[in-house]
Amino acid sequence: MGGHYRLTAEPGPGRLPAWAGLAGAASAALALLLPVGAPRPADAGAVPGGEPTPAASAAPAYSPPVTLTVPGHVGSLPIDPVAGAEDGTLAVPASPFRLGWWAFGARPGAAHGTLLLAGHLDSAEEGPGPFEALHSLPIGAHAHVAAADGTRHTYRIVARRTYESGTLPGDLFSAEGSPRLVLVTCTGDFDPDARVYAENLVVYGVPV
Repeated sequence: MGGHYRLTAEPGPGRLPAWAGLAGAASAALALLLPVGAPRPADAGAVPGGEPTPAASAAPAYSPPVTLTVPGHVGSLPIDPVAGAEDGTLAVPASPFRLGWWAFGARPGAAHGTLLLAGHLDSAEEGPGPFEALHSLPIGAHAHVAAADGTRHTYRIVARRTYESGTLPGDLFSAEGSPRLVLVTCTGDFDPDARVYAENLVVYGVPV
């Protein structure tokens, strides 16, 4: 999987400065399997707001996510907490069968912020990954995120958007704003020399 996921927002509390992307050292080592590109899905639904909201004075210590499941579409995938690599990219696990959770964003069940989970579309060693299903994931599907404390949090998929590589909205990386889930992978044309896709696919969910 390729494509850069970069913040466009200014730094703020609980966030790193304006860098962060997907591809980086892990994905740069992958020879991706879809040189003709991944079909670009049509935008759908209304994107839930990521506008700032007042932070709670004593926020509960929510547990980090450990698995994601979307019944009928994505089987149970383990989740690793990730931050930024030295080259300014998000250090997503190399395997398309593991997801990276932006650890400076929200945790499952939090009253504010975006729970961002990103995964590679495919790899040379393992072939297409489960996040290929995001290209056809129907609006209204339910995604379940299990947390380390044993709780399970359900989100209803409400929107899908495609962004040019490197132009993801900065609020996707924020611990502020309305609570929501975003699932991120790649789509569009594939550049075999740069080993990146031209676009990023983002699927949005809201708590049920």
